[in-house]
Amino acid sequence: PLPDPSGTYIVPILPVYIVINTTTLVRVDTGAALPALSVSLSLDTDSWTWSFGATLPASALASVQPAGGVPVELQATLNGIPYRAMVEGIRRERTFGRDQIRISGRGVAAELAAPYSPVLTFGNAGAARTAQQLMGDVLSVSGVPLDWAVDWQITDWLVPAGVWSMQGSRMDALNAIATAAGAVVQPAPATRTLRVRSRYPVAPWDWATTAPAFELPAAVVQSEGIEWVTRPAYNRVFISGQADGKLGQITRIGSAGDLIAPMVTDVLTTHLDAARQRALPILADTGRQALATLKLPVLDETGVIEPLTLIRYVDGATTRTGLVRSTSVEAQFNLIWQTLTVETRDA
Repeated sequence: PLPDPSGTYIVPILPVYIVINTTTLVRVDTGAALPALSVSLSLDTDSWTWSFGATLPASALASVQPAGGVPVELQATLNGIPYRAMVEGIRRERTFGRDQIRISGRGVAAELAAPYSPVLTFGNAGAARTAQQLMGDVLSVSGVPLDWAVDWQITDWLVPAGVWSMQGSRMDALNAIATAAGAVVQPAPATRTLRVRSRYPVAPWDWATTAPAFELPAAVVQSEGIEWVTRPAYNRVFISGQADGKLGQITRIGSAGDLIAPMVTDVLTTHLDAARQRALPILADTGRQALATLKLPVLDETGVIEPLTLIRYVDGATTRTGLVRSTSVEAQFNLIWQTLTVETRDA
């Protein structure tokens, strides 16, 4: 089928979907292939790195053991999509006729957090910096950038000199900057790149008029579940800074502004752009919601659908549009399934 003119890829309804699944696992420094029996990956909106797990024969133990306390870095490739992870946990399991090890770990962004990143002091005592520049400072040593890139996808703002100061790991500092604008830090699968994205790249009241990345028919979904939840129906919130800060009163357009959420205070609220972005998730995560859980194959056309992707799910006369909140992938032998949790609004 041709793609939708809006840019949406519409997965066609077919009597049979055929996917040739491939899974490989290699050690990055040597390129040695590991005989993985299963591989699992997961990421949600609030996680700044992928979670990783795999099962291997016990004979592969030496290949994943850390050397000198430095964890081994692996690359899992699922249907051609690479993911890099650090092996942080190893467990051996032996029963009659079977001897295996289970390894677990996190994506390479874990090197920016405890226990690999020490507790450091961050701030902008010397000069005014934009929020994006503050992230660049966090990812540098004495002005020399580390081997990390930031894909900044929100509105930047200026932080006056001497306003910001904190202690923690590098990832603690990065999350603090992103949170000040209602954003999250999302890792790239296989490169040392961090994406700074709003928790709501598209506000729920704009979902109906925004082209989703994918349209999924019920035919391609192996299993489906729906959970209904109700959030407070806030339509106004006050976002306040501290020293040299701003006070923003943000109201959802078209509402009475009579249901006020608890005030949020953040030292990095030094511009109304920061206040407006911080308010969006508070005013968006409201009302009656339907959380859809969809299990489907990893198609060539869609790949692994990551959190914060806007998708449309069509089940007969029912259509639901929403944001992917979590993604988990399970690969075993010649089967690969991805399970999405999608935040939608109840029709």
